[in-house]
Amino acid sequence: MKHAVIAAALAMASFAVHADSITDYIQFEAGIGASHVADMGDGTWIQQGAPNNKEKQNTPAFMAGFTGPIVQRGAFDLRWHLNYVYIGTYTASVDGVPDTNYNPHTHQVHDFVNTRYSPFNGQGHTQGVPFTLDAGYTYRGFRFGVEGGVWAYAQSWHESLYDLGNNWDHFTRKAKIQFGYVVGANVSRGPFSVSYRYYQIRPDWSGNGTPGLATGAHVLMGTYRF
Repeated sequence: MKHAVIAAALAMASFAVHADSITDYIQFEAGIGASHVADMGDGTWIQQGAPNNKEKQNTPAFMAGFTGPIVQRGAFDLRWHLNYVYIGTYTASVDGVPDTNYNPHTHQVHDFVNTRYSPFNGQGHTQGVPFTLDAGYTYRGFRFGVEGGVWAYAQSWHESLYDLGNNWDHFTRKAKIQFGYVVGANVSRGPFSVSYRYYQIRPDWSGNGTPGLATGAHVLMGTYRF
């Protein structure tokens, strides 16, 4: 009898541990994908009508973090995500002219009589921590979800300019914490998912007066949940 009671207690403990395992509530997830960064428009770090205007707005993106269930009612469920996201290096360069000699609306250089243009180039990236709520519906093994939330992020930017006075000027945006919103949608089956998210990135002229290039990022990500 004593052994039977011990065996029953061990079985109940084993069931409780399985049902209440930490992995039932918190799971690790990681992803890799691609992003497209929206710029600040013609006339800020780029001059589309000037020679050699080039931008790299498509970059790789990486994500790692945690997720877990909040509630489930039949085919409907609600999950949370807390991640770290890195949006890779984006760049811009152009042989530019002073702002007074460029019309960003017509994309034309005007009244420029100097003997040479001023080459400048810049690069930066954005990284941050988004927290989102993800509402989903499962149909025939596929889960369709929509999500939204907020993120704390920091963007960096460094620009080098060889001005008309034959001097190198350097403009650096020191990374500082900003806040924006995140919205998206996803489709998953088992531990695999594909998601789209839009990350708001606010142009910020405060502080050192040098904003980054990006005003938002569209990110397509493939994710595996462990």
